[in-house]
Amino acid sequence: MDNPWNMIPNIEGVVVESKMIEMYDDWLVRVMFFKPEKIENSTPLVLVPGWNSIYEGWRQIVEAWAKKREVIYIETREKASAISKGKLTRSNLSITQTVSDLDAIKEKCPTIGSGCDWFASSLGATSVLEALKSGVFTANSVSLLAPNVSFRFPLWSRPLILMPSLLYPPLVRFAIFYLDLKLKEEGQKIRYRRTLLASDVRRLRLSALSNGSYQMDLDFDSVDTRIALITAESDALHADTAVSLLMERLENGSIINVPSNQFAHNPEVIPILEAFQKGDKPS
Repeated sequence: MDNPWNMIPNIEGVVVESKMIEMYDDWLVRVMFFKPEKIENSTPLVLVPGWNSIYEGWRQIVEAWAKKREVIYIETREKASAISKGKLTRSNLSITQTVSDLDAIKEKCPTIGSGCDWFASSLGATSVLEALKSGVFTANSVSLLAPNVSFRFPLWSRPLILMPSLLYPPLVRFAIFYLDLKLKEEGQKIRYRRTLLASDVRRLRLSALSNGSYQMDLDFDSVDTRIALITAESDALHADTAVSLLMERLENGSIINVPSNQFAHNPEVIPILEAFQKGDKPS
C-alpha cells in the first residue's frame, strides 16, 4: 500500500501542489492546494479533516469540488505527514497548538483570507471553532461536521491510552475491532480502519491524552460568522449533545441534517453545503 501521507492526487484539469508549511515552533505540516484550470466558484474552500484522517477518506468530495473551485486541504500535526522538531509532548498536539498552526498557515498562505468558506470535521471542526473565537481568521461561511465540545473516551479505553506507545500496535487492532462493532455505517468503518492503520501511534497516544482534558468554553459572543453544524442520526461515534449545546450559543448557527456521516464525505453533499455558503438557510 502506498504511503497515504505523501501521495499527491492526480486530477484531470486540476493543478495539485503539496507544501510543507513551517509552524511557529518549527514543526512542518502538510497543506495541499488544488487549483482548477477553469474556476466556476471564485470563493476558495479550506478543508480541515478530523483526527488523524487520511486523504483517501475525503478524496471523492475534494476532487469533485477541486474541478470548479480552489481547495486548500490542511493536514493537522497529529497526522503522520507532519514533521516534528524536538521531543513529542502533549502540548505539541493540543487543540491550542492546532489553533496556532492555523494562524501560521493563514499568515503564510495568502489565499486563506477573509472571503473563504471553511469545511471541517470532528477534531478539525473543534479547532476551527476555537480559531474563530480567537480571531485567527474571518470567513464567508463555516460548515462543521460533528464538532466536539469535549472528548469522552470510552471507560475501557482510558487505561489503554496511558500505556506506553510500544504497546499501541496491538491496541490499534483492538480499536478497529471495537469500531467495527460500534459503527453502523460501512463507509465510516472503512475510513476509521484505514486511518488507524496509517497512524503514528506515538502522536495518536499523546493527542488522545491532550484531548482527554479538553472542554470547550461556550462563550461565542465574539463570533457572528454563519456556521452550519452538520449532523447525522446514524453517526454512533459523535454525540448530538455537542450540536445542541453549540446551537444554543451560536448567534448565526444552523443545523444541516444528512443521512449519514459517510454522506458528508461524498460529492452528494456539495450542493447542500454550497447553498448554505451562498446564504440560503438550511431547511
